[in-house]
Amino acid sequence: MKKFLILLLILSSASIPFVSAHPFTEETIPSLTSNAPTGITEVIVFYSEPVDIDFSEIKVFDSDGNQIDKKDTTYYEGETSLIVTTPPLEDGIFTASTKVLSKVDGHLVPSAFLFAVGNVVIDPSLFNQERPSEIVFLPEAGARFPGILGQTIVLGAVIASLIIWGTQNKQLIKEEFEKIENFHHGKFMSITGIGLVLIFISNILMIAVQSVRLEVSPIDAIQTDFGSTWVIRMIITIISLGIWFSMDRRKILSKKNQIPLLASMLALISTSSLIGHGAASGETPALVLDYIHNLVSAIWIGGIFYFVFVLLPTFSQLKEPKREKMSLLLIPRFSIAFIIALGVVIITGPTLMWFLESDVGLITQSVYGQLIILKIVIAAIIIGFGGFFQFKVQKNAEKDFLSGKISVHKKLKRSLKVDAALGIVLLGVVALLTNGTLPAGEIQKVDAQEIIYGFKTIEFTENAKFDINISPFSSGTNTILVKVSDFEGNQIHDSNQVKVKISNPSKNISPIEVSMELTKQDEDRPIEFQGELTFGFSGEWLVEIEAQRTENANESKLLNLLVKPRLGDIQTQVIEYELPEDAKPLYPLYDGSNSIWISDASAPRLWQFSLETQEFTSYSFDGLTTTFLTQDNKGNIWFTDTPRNQIGFLDPNTKKITTKSIPKLDPVISENTPLVIQSDFDGNIWITIVNKDRIVKYSPEIDKFEEIVLSQKESLPFALAIDDDGKIWYSTTGAGKIGYIDSEDNKMREFSAEPPLQGPEALLFDDDGNLWIAEHTGLGIARFNPVLETFDRISILDDEALPFGMTFDKYGNVWFAQHTVDNIGVYDPDNNNLIEVPIPTETSFVQFMTSDGNDNVWFVEQQSNKIGTIKITEIPIIPSQIQTNGFELKYTEIVSPLIALGIIATSLFYVKSIQDKRRLNSLINS
Repeated sequence: MKKFLILLLILSSASIPFVSAHPFTEETIPSLTSNAPTGITEVIVFYSEPVDIDFSEIKVFDSDGNQIDKKDTTYYEGETSLIVTTPPLEDGIFTASTKVLSKVDGHLVPSAFLFAVGNVVIDPSLFNQERPSEIVFLPEAGARFPGILGQTIVLGAVIASLIIWGTQNKQLIKEEFEKIENFHHGKFMSITGIGLVLIFISNILMIAVQSVRLEVSPIDAIQTDFGSTWVIRMIITIISLGIWFSMDRRKILSKKNQIPLLASMLALISTSSLIGHGAASGETPALVLDYIHNLVSAIWIGGIFYFVFVLLPTFSQLKEPKREKMSLLLIPRFSIAFIIALGVVIITGPTLMWFLESDVGLITQSVYGQLIILKIVIAAIIIGFGGFFQFKVQKNAEKDFLSGKISVHKKLKRSLKVDAALGIVLLGVVALLTNGTLPAGEIQKVDAQEIIYGFKTIEFTENAKFDINISPFSSGTNTILVKVSDFEGNQIHDSNQVKVKISNPSKNISPIEVSMELTKQDEDRPIEFQGELTFGFSGEWLVEIEAQRTENANESKLLNLLVKPRLGDIQTQVIEYELPEDAKPLYPLYDGSNSIWISDASAPRLWQFSLETQEFTSYSFDGLTTTFLTQDNKGNIWFTDTPRNQIGFLDPNTKKITTKSIPKLDPVISENTPLVIQSDFDGNIWITIVNKDRIVKYSPEIDKFEEIVLSQKESLPFALAIDDDGKIWYSTTGAGKIGYIDSEDNKMREFSAEPPLQGPEALLFDDDGNLWIAEHTGLGIARFNPVLETFDRISILDDEALPFGMTFDKYGNVWFAQHTVDNIGVYDPDNNNLIEVPIPTETSFVQFMTSDGNDNVWFVEQQSNKIGTIKITEIPIIPSQIQTNGFELKYTEIVSPLIALGIIATSLFYVKSIQDKRRLNSLINS
């Protein structure tokens, strides 16, 4: 018992992980998917359950991070919705930050969402930015778990004592009855005392955690709705402790003096239901089912604790024959209570889940559903032990009874201890479920960050609003749906026709009119048209939509759309070319003409691979190696020879290589370590000196070196890139920063992410001016917006890979090397999708990549002495491919047969246990 007490005390202070909040956002006005008209003055949020206005608020921020609301958050339509007012909002993107306190379970839940006002489209990548939304509530779970465990122990022990020990025929032990009764009393008081202490500790932890969460005193925390329930729970706990002390003075545990403790515990578990999912649903049947489920679960799990820590130690005081007989007699008696409780659990559990969530898809995809499965698995193991008692232990004991020697007690003791341990784990899962977000909340949060399979936008003109939906939004045939209305969503009275034209100026495709049919017209709703438009290929297309009006000027909108396949809709073919000699190819560079140039880390030479003949040519020079490459404005291929402290270039016309040593830099006691090289628009060459916190600028025209000293020591400058304005951008892998140098005056500026970038060792600009950064040790890639000065981070799929060199394909997807695994990562920034493409050769060690004139992706396999290219083929999509399947598996279709089978099985086992009880009583008492 001492060991068990220590274990429970440890558990009482441990936090159970992976818990998420209850009140999730059901709807927002404005919404994430539609633009609000200019001039709106309200932001409204609807929640899944009531929230406490005293600790809840909505804040609205503009794109500069300034709070612009009037700080007047109040209820909107009852306690499940909030509203805050703002000055009239102009066109732009705004952020609403919310923080709400659940009136049901007391969880304080922060969150945030974006919305657009006016003629603005939200960049899909913004949905990936981290929001102040905490979904893991470790302290709450850790605080409530001891209480769940304690009330299960106490309630289960009281009920088991009444229905098992209290009704047991004790004729067999009448001579030792007084001694046994006293010992039983002591053990019972010990186990229930531990349970009550755990409940008391849990209560203190719960209000302490709540006070910290709300940043208020415990007195203020008690004044919340959750605090009111807590007060009731604490009062019941104190009363229960008083009853326990009164019972402890008595030497005999009678039915009469157990009834008050039973009543108090039945009241106590009602407080658990009042802060659970059943209460949050607002359904009285759900609340009742939750209470019944908690009750019978306590009988089941708590009964196991009673059996192993009270009854079996009590029987240990008997001599062997009586000890074994009493242990054997109690197996069917315990099984009867166990089976009844299990039967009720089989009914109440799935039925309660039906009230909370009946979507099979949401359940199976959610963490909540995974915890339910884990709970079922653990319960099944415990049930398996119960079957072992009946079919193995009991059956063998009956066979051995006539021989005069049976062995039951020790087997029960060992097995039930395992059951008790499993019961603790099961209650830990229950704590997670009790404090966890329901599937609808979890999946809705995830879905809110996903981009739909198609294109959807709301566009505004001076007097009209266009709700536009194109599906599947890929090359080939697409369905376009256009709704036209005024800013209030009402039909425009003088418009009953829409014209849609599609063109592609880059391919000299003139505007082609799309036939549109009127599909819906209602005086109180937007007029709706549908048609079919064809994107002949992936690329940029112009779509013009014009609402024809009879009494006013027509309203038109021009959309510039990038049509591209999803990553799941492309086929890739990897083609490899082996170098003719042993080498260590490292860095590839496309020269803009017809060659891929490759550096060689094993020898002083450059490799040229002809895209036309697919042949290799090597060029050697006086040096040790080649590492990074760049091309200047004259077409020369420049390289760094790191161990020789020199740079050089190859003239493609003469095929002559010229080298130039870098001057010694302070501190001269150590050699320079030149690494990455980059040419600017004027032909100047920039080199990072990674070991001396310097970047060197070399001007070939005047044969002069300049050094730019970084401000931070041990910053370790690494990668270089040039933007459209000619600024030289660099990364510092030691400091975790990026920055730029103005090539005109060498002035510098640096930018820091939070947390700092981890190993930023590759830089790449896209067509929109965003800077992509490979976080080599950060297991991800990042995008820096130089205008907004913001960082977005994307985690890679394989946590053993180290992202490195990057390039773009013809669709604007980011390809990045992962040189510690034989896969190349691909990220679609438009659709927020990430996949991996395998490399056929093992231990390829791909570090850097480039793209050719057709935007085909090329990479270098250093260890396998190869270069490779990836041919990308788009798989055409037709609308029928994205239609949902008509077959849907319903919750009731799965659960109803299982409940029926469970009822039948428990009924049969109940009958068997009754028969076993009668047979054993007759056998032993004969």
